[in-house]
Amino acid sequence: MNQKSLPQKTIRKSDVNRIFKNIQFVPETTEIPFPQADSFERLIELFFLLLKEDLTKDEITEKCAFDSRQTGYYTAAGRYLELIEKDINLFQLTAEARTILAKNQKTKNLALIKKVLEHQVFYEAFKLTLDSGEIPSKKSIVEIMSQLNLDMSDSTKERRSSTVRGWISWIW
Repeated sequence: MNQKSLPQKTIRKSDVNRIFKNIQFVPETTEIPFPQADSFERLIELFFLLLKEDLTKDEITEKCAFDSRQTGYYTAAGRYLELIEKDINLFQLTAEARTILAKNQKTKNLALIKKVLEHQVFYEAFKLTLDSGEIPSKKSIVEIMSQLNLDMSDSTKERRSSTVRGWISWIW
């Protein structure tokens, strides 16, 4: 079993519901762009890579087989979740990320789910998933983004909705 992909089978619906009911939202920031990193599994791979050592953008690009743009997207996604920080030219895990990754698999998964759901867009999209039993459409996610007054154009919301769908799929 691949530790990096953090399989979901050890998590029960009641575990996620407990997190969902107790979420406290973090404010959206304009300093770090809304994520454009559709695969949460790839983001987790980046976390495990940075757990071993701090890396430059070029090193991440090479080790993750990303193109340069993807490296920017995935490091920004980690920063959005406050799990990656940049120190001059090096990307490193935050202390919180190191604590999360040191936990057992189930606790690690639940902590990562919590980090995602602390952002209201993801919370509202997951709420729709719970209500309907399926991942919301891109259109529904764009509507959520608009209702929450996210500061981005409609075309950007459309692109970012893929990230929301991808991350909710990982949770679901």
